[in-house]
Amino acid sequence: MLPVILSALAAAAIAVIVYMFRESVGPAGLGLAALRTVALVALLLVFFNPASTTRTQGGPPTVLLDVSLSMNAAGSQWNVALDTARSLAAGGTLLTFGSSVATYDSLNGPTDGASRLASALRMAAGRSGPVAVVTDGELDDIHGISQSLLRGVSVVVVERDTAANVALLDVDVNDFVVQTDTARITLTIGTWGQLAAGPATLDVMIGQRRVYNSQIDLPASPGTGRRTINIPSSTLAVGTNIVHFTLTAVGDSEPRDNTRIRLLTVTTQPGVVVLVDPADVEGRFLAREMSQIVRTGLRGFARVGEQRWLDMQSLSTLSPQEVQRVARNAALVVTRSDAPWLGGAPFWHWPAGTVGETEFFEGDWYVTDGVPASPVAGELASVAWDSLPPLTGIVPLVAGTDQWVALSGRLGRRGADRPLLIGEDSSGVRRLTTAAAGMWRWALRGGASLDAYRTVLSSGIDWLLDTGEPIVTSQVTTNRYVSRGRPVTFRWRSSDAPDSLDVVVTGPDSTERRVLFFDANGASQLKLPPGVYRWAVPSLRETSGIVAVEDYSDEFHLRAAGIQPREASGGFALFVKYTRERWWLFVLAVAAFTAEWAWRQRMGLP
Repeated sequence: MLPVILSALAAAAIAVIVYMFRESVGPAGLGLAALRTVALVALLLVFFNPASTTRTQGGPPTVLLDVSLSMNAAGSQWNVALDTARSLAAGGTLLTFGSSVATYDSLNGPTDGASRLASALRMAAGRSGPVAVVTDGELDDIHGISQSLLRGVSVVVVERDTAANVALLDVDVNDFVVQTDTARITLTIGTWGQLAAGPATLDVMIGQRRVYNSQIDLPASPGTGRRTINIPSSTLAVGTNIVHFTLTAVGDSEPRDNTRIRLLTVTTQPGVVVLVDPADVEGRFLAREMSQIVRTGLRGFARVGEQRWLDMQSLSTLSPQEVQRVARNAALVVTRSDAPWLGGAPFWHWPAGTVGETEFFEGDWYVTDGVPASPVAGELASVAWDSLPPLTGIVPLVAGTDQWVALSGRLGRRGADRPLLIGEDSSGVRRLTTAAAGMWRWALRGGASLDAYRTVLSSGIDWLLDTGEPIVTSQVTTNRYVSRGRPVTFRWRSSDAPDSLDVVVTGPDSTERRVLFFDANGASQLKLPPGVYRWAVPSLRETSGIVAVEDYSDEFHLRAAGIQPREASGGFALFVKYTRERWWLFVLAVAAFTAEWAWRQRMGLP
């Protein structure tokens, strides 16, 4: 609206200057200036086309009923809420909201794993008549709801009673562990209400086999606490294990939030070990992105002290001797440090340029478009290198007679090429050296830059391990586990996602074919009941996986109500009307210009 006001003031000022100063027609000039100003303002309103909102009163009622899982949890009053909603919606419309908005279905009770009110309010704003919301007040998006959406809306809060409850809020465990190591697991436990005294029992099950059983002290109620347990990986089978963690406490009134599922892959030895010395941004991104590529397990370690290393996944501390033992058993060692790896396994060296006599040239270094001939050129040639962000610097290296350069770069796109990635095969041991620093920028940017970063990593790992065929990375990925009532998200990893894709989903009782429809971000959602599912895309080789839909939901344990009861008389519907829909503005502009022209003719003005 501000551009319209400023333009109107400018039009009025120009009209006054023309008639009072340039043409000097006397007092009559004020009338002529007023006519021109009115005509110009009408045209400006039509040009900018601002919108206005009007409200219409009356009409049948619209009731929004919360159907998130919290409405049917321990201490809830679902029947009271349902009867209240039906009474308020008499003669009108009853809609349900949770993770989405739908018409009420008497066959389905509360099933959604989220409670989002904003989209339901926006839908109800376009309907006439009073609007009412029936909920327990435990809303996920209450802080993001505009007050304008709540204006004129009645809210009925049917709060839950405080019931004794123990919930296993989270289980933090590495996705991959080596069979000779110990799986370090951190449990987050929440308590509510008056619980019986004494510890709870934790059972860890794989199918019908119990691999761990122990007593766990509960945090004081209400409260949250963390507990750490260790399970020898030798008790787990090599491969992917579907592990159930169940917490049992006396007097617990809501058992559905006591069991969590994790997919734990046990390998005989780590496929790749990443050593970051010292810890820096480049090393963190390197370990993270490699873990997305390597399927045989990856261990990342960062030095945080003279004799102290940190496991980059579990955050547990290790001695230098323990780190060396794990690295010696790896099929590939990747080092982000100035000291190269002295073991016999293939290794990938990323010099840090921070200690010793190692030089480091800072600046904006760009990868040279046009990949040199090398054993990895076939994969690297598909990347548009000139579109990537610049690197932050390089360690100056010169390729020897037995070495080859896979990538090169220039400072500011000018000058001579410098090697960025060098490879060699000496006595049957393959080595790569990355002279570039700042590739983490590519991963941070995402999109095509992230694809380029992963292409460098996958092509290098493929050559170092000499697999005989390119590493196959799944085109489609999913969450490893989701909570009850929430959809499984399938993501297309590369660019140009297809409009749709067939996927075969095998559950506990059946196998069915579903169709995935991808959005602009390459994501597709599929809602499944609790259980463990194996999925595969028949049209894509090596594209399959496992996803666990837990019986657990955050909706089951008690949360503070985020909205208070409120009453609102009457109802309204919001309608948006644009200025160009007002025909009389066009008539006004024509009439004003005509009157101005006639007046000028009578005064003998051209």
